[in-house]
Amino acid sequence: MDVLDNCKVNAISHITGGGFIENIPRALNEGQGVEIIESLLPKNPIFALLERLGEIDHMEMYNIFNMGVGMVLIVDKEEGNKALELLSKYGYNPRTIGTVTNSNKVEII
Repeated sequence: MDVLDNCKVNAISHITGGGFIENIPRALNEGQGVEIIESLLPKNPIFALLERLGEIDHMEMYNIFNMGVGMVLIVDKEEGNKALELLSKYGYNPRTIGTVTNSNKVEII
């Protein structure tokens, strides 16, 4: 709540069953998309194991699983550091994982 009270949060997306591909666009305006930088995401070995043993396409993993990201807050670039500081204060491990684009799709690079 501290972030909501002290930062302009444009959108929030809970990353669950629809993964990145379905859930993030629901939080965006028409014509917007996101570019997620894969190297900035948390690395949980269970996802690599599931991908390998289940023979799941790498990009499909992002449509099925949350890949270790439970929630995405979309804030203006100027608010990013403030939001990260506030979340860290409460014991979370927040990180910037990408940017909003005008691409109308979710791209994982």
